[in-house]
Amino acid sequence: MRRPRAALLAPLVALLGCDAGISFQGDGGSWAAAPVPPWARQARLVITDNGDDTLAFVSLDRPTPRLLAIVPVGNIPIELEGPHHLAASPDGAAIFVGLSNYVPGSGSGPHGAHGTGTVPGSLIKLRASDRVQLGEAQVDRSPGDVVIASDGKTAFVSHYDLLRLQAQVTKGQPEEMGFSTVAVIDTATMARPPLYPVCATGHGMALSGDEKTLYVACSQVDQLAIMDLATHEVKRVRVGPDQRPPLDPKYGPYTVTRCPADGTLWISCNNSGDVRVYDPKKGAMDDARKVFVNGVPMFSAFLSDGRTLIVPHQGDEKISIIDTVTSKETAVISLPEPVCLKAHAILVMPDDQTAYLVCEGDHVERPGTLVALDLKARAVLGHVEVGLFPDGIALLPAAP
Repeated sequence: MRRPRAALLAPLVALLGCDAGISFQGDGGSWAAAPVPPWARQARLVITDNGDDTLAFVSLDRPTPRLLAIVPVGNIPIELEGPHHLAASPDGAAIFVGLSNYVPGSGSGPHGAHGTGTVPGSLIKLRASDRVQLGEAQVDRSPGDVVIASDGKTAFVSHYDLLRLQAQVTKGQPEEMGFSTVAVIDTATMARPPLYPVCATGHGMALSGDEKTLYVACSQVDQLAIMDLATHEVKRVRVGPDQRPPLDPKYGPYTVTRCPADGTLWISCNNSGDVRVYDPKKGAMDDARKVFVNGVPMFSAFLSDGRTLIVPHQGDEKISIIDTVTSKETAVISLPEPVCLKAHAILVMPDDQTAYLVCEGDHVERPGTLVALDLKARAVLGHVEVGLFPDGIALLPAAP
């Protein structure tokens, strides 16, 4: 059963939208501005919980992080809106959360009912200090990943619209009828954004170093979409040599991470259990550099050296440490079952020693966890339970 929401508080939080509070005519009374909780005055992590419509805030304490708060998020307290993935603005002042609207009563996310939303989702902008909602942009069905440009002015939202692909295949329509879109959002206005078709079932995204190109992993068609952000033209590249029909992928590219050293794109492929590499300098996949990790590789992250990739994978619940110059797995960290079930996404801290891993739990009753790791010692430090079915994670600085 899902964790209860603070249903009566959500409308109140939504109303507290201006710093000075809300004034009333007549008796001159007013509601005070939303307070900044004491725990917001420290650096912290924020995590989306798909299954109970909450955000979990967690401390950076070592060895064991502390749960600071679990707060409701969304517009409709009595319905599951599925907060799925998030990103923080570069200055950490705002949080951008995708509301997927594909979890009616199921608590599903990147598995199960993922991609089956029948109504548009949205991207909400929250002030990080007090979680006051600053804006909301309607996007397409089944929003997936969220990426923010380095200047903070633009947000990109992918869409894993499985229903659109299923309809295209069933009806024998042209390929482009099955394409999901990417929303390009002005974060200042949060106006309804343009939607650009890129590929079928797009999910994980990464920007090029110059931020002129957006890369999107297209899971159910074994493709990587490459979008020119000036012209919005899209090129699609197959991530492997074998070709299967849509909805029966051999590789299942789900996430993509850019190497800061050479600009290559490292694609976590769920079905083939490996990480595959696209080289933009060659304009092609580099099959010689793929690394088999076993399990289901998920959202990875690079160390600051630009050559070390940290890849969590599900099924065997492990983390692979990969040297991307030699394309060799150099170490593995095992995750004990009580600590982590369904490893999903990892965040590496600036010191390159500490990392935080989000684990999904069982999606139904067992809460997910946030796991602290010592990458140099190759060891689990500690963990804390968060909400039901967590997935996205972002680092927030201390609020002023």
